Amino acid sequence: MRLSVAALVALVALVVPVAVGCAAPDGSEERAAESADALSTPKAFVRSDQVHLGRAPSNTLDLQDLVSADFTHPAADAAKVVARHREHPTDARPIYLGNIHSWVYNADARYRADLNALAAAVDAGTGGRRVLFYFEEENASTSPQPVAEAHAGNLRFVASHATLLMATYNNGQQSRAEADATIAHMKSWYHGRLGLPMASLMIDLDTSQTPSSAYYGSRGQLMSFNVVVGWSLDAAYRQGFAGFHTMGNSGTAAGTSVASDSTYLALDAAWRNLERAHPRHTTFSGVR
Repeated sequence: MRLSVAALVALVALVVPVAVGCAAPDGSEERAAESADALSTPKAFVRSDQVHLGRAPSNTLDLQDLVSADFTHPAADAAKVVARHREHPTDARPIYLGNIHSWVYNADARYRADLNALAAAVDAGTGGRRVLFYFEEENASTSPQPVAEAHAGNLRFVASHATLLMATYNNGQQSRAEADATIAHMKSWYHGRLGLPMASLMIDLDTSQTPSSAYYGSRGQLMSFNVVVGWSLDAAYRQGFAGFHTMGNSGTAAGTSVASDSTYLALDAAWRNLERAHPRHTTFSGVR
């Protein structure tokens, strides 16, 4: 028997405090369960390219327009997303639902609770279809701020129902060591310290063409950036993440423009190289 989305959200409200409250304070149980995964390449590696903010392949269903700002109406929003899923039952693409800001997550208990409810209800209502949330620790007006350890249980709950797209902001002025280090931070803190499973973490990279003054994208070095994109994909795979996501801006007053065709050609080539290098160990999906 199908539960209504409202009933699912009500159930989540009962379960979440117990689930979060019973979690090991230091995440030791989750890390023990994931120890083998953390040391090996993933069994599945997913490619997802965002289409909402720019030009990119349509291998992801972007439904963020159905979700309220800051996830303030989880029951109503989940109902709309689940309805879309049931109208198109053969569409198996991952569903993108919006952007989690770490600094808001740290500061606002209601934000955390609403996100818990939304993720769980959509997961249940779609039968376990992959649900994606972009996750960022910084933006143009906010300095880097990881999620606090005090909220690890809540974030693990979200990760049990959705995949987090970890924004790296790797860019055209980085060395390979710098690109690798940015990705390593996401694994070290969110898997190693907070106990999120690697199967619920994907690496994100913004592919926009940007001026040198930007903190992400090409930063005026498009050819170098195209190489960094390949490095980042390789690092995401080597470090055991579940996949690779790209985001691209449309043109803005800040001087950014949509991703270059050359960037996606470079990404496609790097993806094919990865497939050829690991033909027996990994199932690759999401290629356009």
